[in-house]
Amino acid sequence: MQTKIPMSGSATEKRRLKALYEYKILDTISEKEYDSITKIAAQICNVPVSLITFLDKDRQWFKSHQGFVITETPREWSFCNFTILDPQNVLVVPDMRVDERFSDNPLVKGEPHAVFYAGAPLVTPDGQALGSICVLDSKANSLTEDQQDALKSLAEQVMTRLELRKKIKNLSITQQNLKKANGELKKFAHLVSHDMKTPLANISMLSRSFQSCYAKSLDESAVEFLGLIDQSARELLLFVDDILTRSTKTGKQDATEKTVDSYVVINKVIALIAPPADIEIKVTGTFPKVQMNKTSLQQVFQNLITNAIKYNDKEKGIIDISCYSDNSFHHFHITDNGSGIDHKDLGKIFQKRRTLKITDRYGNVGTGIGLSTVRGIVEDNGGNITVDSKKDLGSVFKVCIPYAC
Repeated sequence: MQTKIPMSGSATEKRRLKALYEYKILDTISEKEYDSITKIAAQICNVPVSLITFLDKDRQWFKSHQGFVITETPREWSFCNFTILDPQNVLVVPDMRVDERFSDNPLVKGEPHAVFYAGAPLVTPDGQALGSICVLDSKANSLTEDQQDALKSLAEQVMTRLELRKKIKNLSITQQNLKKANGELKKFAHLVSHDMKTPLANISMLSRSFQSCYAKSLDESAVEFLGLIDQSARELLLFVDDILTRSTKTGKQDATEKTVDSYVVINKVIALIAPPADIEIKVTGTFPKVQMNKTSLQQVFQNLITNAIKYNDKEKGIIDISCYSDNSFHHFHITDNGSGIDHKDLGKIFQKRRTLKITDRYGNVGTGIGLSTVRGIVEDNGGNITVDSKKDLGSVFKVCIPYAC
């Protein structure tokens, strides 16, 4: 009789085939690493033929074949159909001519006139048997316990290589997807930044025109506010221009950017934000020049200072910005006397799109983007950001930036 395919068409077989196809090993070219394994198997078991076999739906395909010239046979001829029934053990058949499971098999009755068979299952980490590493002889034979253990070890080596192959392929796909996503994000940033330039330029132009035409009719405060609007629009235009430039730069170009004066950046951010009258910002200490892109550093301070303002619920809000340096890092501290953060929530605030659903002084709820962006910028430059906070008392955000980013 011919060998029947166990579990053909069953749910178990469908899961097994799905696992096999995920490795994308079928019909691949010969590889030295697998051929070395079959050569060792033949030597250890002292037989002329050894194979690495994968059981497809309708065929058995040989990834490596030592002493056997064909690369596949019909699935119903496969001796390994029975090996995969017991994924934990080696199947040993001393003489297939007298075993009713194999006696009528074309590979026993005809070429290569196989008599002896032993196979160790190739088992995935979740228990799916994909095939086997097997040995054949044209005469009756057997394996010692040590030889069976060695065959099982070789089967594990095959699976280790398959797992590595799968992980490398998945990593390659992930890298390609990330590259594509980064390209799309850069394109989006470029388009959005470009579209922002026109309204910003209009704001600047209109504020200057209004100031010029109605200067005699306006009091000193109104003129000052118009000047502030113009200044803020101009600063934002420069900021957008820098984003546009950076969206077309490579990482190598970014790494060669010059140092930037952190004191100048901080004061520019404060001027751009224009804190309300009930918020006092103190900038104390000596501030260094850091090797970091100016726009990135501005984003960091703009997010942290803006948050310190938005989440300050005191009658008189105070924000203290200070810095000190040690042998390796510049340590920037942004301290406020605001509403603070509950201890249980401290681990959440830097997570992307994670918000605490707390409204700020303007009645808005955060998007969960700002602090995750800050963390990404700081860590990309070799630094780190942490926070100490007590509910209702305030927070201290600590940004560490290395001397050379």
